[in-house]
Amino acid sequence: MNAVVVDAATRDKLLAAGTGVVAVQDESGKLIGRFVFEGPPTPPTGYLIEGEWPSDEELDRREREGKRYSAAEVKAFLSGLKRGLR
Repeated sequence: MNAVVVDAATRDKLLAAGTGVVAVQDESGKLIGRFVFEGPPTPPTGYLIEGEWPSDEELDRREREGKRYSAAEVKAFLSGLKRGLR
């Protein structure tokens, strides 16, 4: 998926338009695309999320500070689980 980074003013305009489909136009009124805002994510039926959703800053911090595993490490871990099921 491609991404376009918008400034804070544009973000506020898009979010203020409400949920649903918003036409995005250039200065001359020509349609350049559509923005779809569906609101905050909702958990699947049957799941209960307790507490607040983590902020973008918290997610960034977790990504920076979290442990990362190589593909080989993940494969070795999964192989160990598979052996334990036999």
